[in-house]
Amino acid sequence: MPSVCKREQSLRTVVLCVVTFLAVVPAIAGTWSTPVVLGTNAYSGSVTVDAAGNMISVWYQNQLPNGTPVNAIWASSAAFGQRWSTPVNISGSIGVASGNPIVRGSAAGNVTAIYTSPTGGGTFVDHPAGGTWGKPASTNGVNQFYVNNDEGDESLTWGIGATRPGAGVTSIAVVQRPAGGAWTTPTTIATGAHLIFDGSVLGPDGSMAVAWESFDAVCGSRVCKTSNWALHVSTRAAGAQSWVDSGPLLGPDSTQHFGQLAADKVGDLGIITISGSNLVSLVRHGTVWTAPAIVAPTSAVGFYTGTGRDNRVYASDYAGHATLVSWNTGLTSLVSVDGNLTTNTWGKVTTISGPDQDPNYFDFAMSETGTAIAFWSIQPIGSSNTIWRAATRKGPGVAWNAPATVGTSFDGGGVPESVAVNASGQAVVVYHGYSSDFLTYIEYTNTYQP
Repeated sequence: MPSVCKREQSLRTVVLCVVTFLAVVPAIAGTWSTPVVLGTNAYSGSVTVDAAGNMISVWYQNQLPNGTPVNAIWASSAAFGQRWSTPVNISGSIGVASGNPIVRGSAAGNVTAIYTSPTGGGTFVDHPAGGTWGKPASTNGVNQFYVNNDEGDESLTWGIGATRPGAGVTSIAVVQRPAGGAWTTPTTIATGAHLIFDGSVLGPDGSMAVAWESFDAVCGSRVCKTSNWALHVSTRAAGAQSWVDSGPLLGPDSTQHFGQLAADKVGDLGIITISGSNLVSLVRHGTVWTAPAIVAPTSAVGFYTGTGRDNRVYASDYAGHATLVSWNTGLTSLVSVDGNLTTNTWGKVTTISGPDQDPNYFDFAMSETGTAIAFWSIQPIGSSNTIWRAATRKGPGVAWNAPATVGTSFDGGGVPESVAVNASGQAVVVYHGYSSDFLTYIEYTNTYQP
């Protein structure tokens, strides 16, 4: 369902105007626990929680406290409200350049961790519900953009054939894995002179969609001038072998659209994308796509556009209630917009970060029932500490709870590495910060009980 959303110019749309926001209704519900240290000299944490509240976290363990190299993926587990287990090494030594593990789980508690091994390439390890970690094996693909659903289906998508920055790739490939099954061999779903991969989603029924764009590029000695951007969505129905290209949904336009996808349980497939001065939504019912509906002007809501690992800004519950989370125009607060995939209608821009000013990195997750969490960091002026904050929501159409302090870490360089929420609203976060002497990274976790 990591990726961390960043306030960097390259990862968002520049927006220039201010609109009136609907302020979040202050509400207090649920309880955050006390932060727990998962590891020291540890990086790139990821976490998942199943329907029963069982949690598993994985991270890259660089070395022991005494400086002994480890260079492996470690994992720990806990039942909600209980102590985390002693970490175990699930990868063996994989070298110093192989961090960034991601863990995903099904509602039933079957868990998969992926990471990159210098010798094995894309690698995965399974942890069945109630069981123990298995042996590492190949994903048959590149561990770049990892999506799954609550049933346990999984997929990786990546671009191939990059020639130079700005020229895109020449093909887009996918590997898939049905719940409990084997990874497929790679399937090429699009080819062209210049392509860009935007994002993907796995529907609750096992159907899959990938958003990508074709464009023209004329490259000089330093930069490429691009034009004629056309947005496509390729889909594969559950149980089918072939992929279907939607054809151009938007464009040709002068700039990239950055489409992001969401899907519900009745077969609706939605995409939010940039079109001119607006964020717009198109929804496919059956095989027919709707006309674009305005979600919000780009002068009101920024738009995260990174696809390095996965995107966590736009999501839907199983009933089709959709939510977009991002910054406001001035990057002074986090906002959300609620919509509906069935009707393709959208509500008002709502501030969810309360009085918090200038939220930095953030992450967002939404469950099959619409319970949700947004998690971010702020650094008070004159302080060396990062304050970790979160807003939660009981379900679609319900006001976001007032932001709560989740923890504190030293140094402003910390990032929210992972967040997960289950159908009952139990949530778990992972983040890191330096020790006060700037010598050690520390991985923290905390949990929320609604």
